[in-house]
Amino acid sequence: MRRMMNIFGSAALSLAIMAISLGDVMGQSSAPSKSSTNDQNTNRGMIEIALKGNNISLDYGRPEMKGRDMLAMAPDGFVWRMGMNQSTTFKSGTDLMFGKKKLTKGSYSTWIKHIKGDQWALVFNSEVGIWGMPGAKRENDILEIPLTYSKVDNIVERFTVDIMNHDDSGHMVVTWSTHKLEATFSP
Repeated sequence: MRRMMNIFGSAALSLAIMAISLGDVMGQSSAPSKSSTNDQNTNRGMIEIALKGNNISLDYGRPEMKGRDMLAMAPDGFVWRMGMNQSTTFKSGTDLMFGKKKLTKGSYSTWIKHIKGDQWALVFNSEVGIWGMPGAKRENDILEIPLTYSKVDNIVERFTVDIMNHDDSGHMVVTWSTHKLEATFSP
């Protein structure tokens, strides 16, 4: 009888552990797969900073080059969704200044426009959550700011965006392949 109780007790403990583990797995699978880092193995990136007490975040898709240099192939005037799948979403809890241009606090889809040659622009659009191409309606673009372009020495395989807080101003860096695009902003 005592042996039987030990077997049942062990079985009950095993079942309880399995139930807890299954609950953890189920809870994780329903959560959105976002990362607060730019791990090279993730298909979505999520960056969040605080700037003078206000949150600024960017949620974006992270395509791989796979032998293609998509930015080098972009024709003049081409507007790209700045990632893959669902459009990139930029959120700010405060108004931001990009040079002399003001972005009102809120949520925006963010796009990259190839002007010509090494000239690029960051475009904010009032439509969010857009999938695929052609993307947002250009009449809903609310702000276009120039990006500084340069080349990097090391090839960046997976599209990467970083936003850093530098002395209460923000600095956005977009890298892919050997391309680097940058913008600064302040509250």
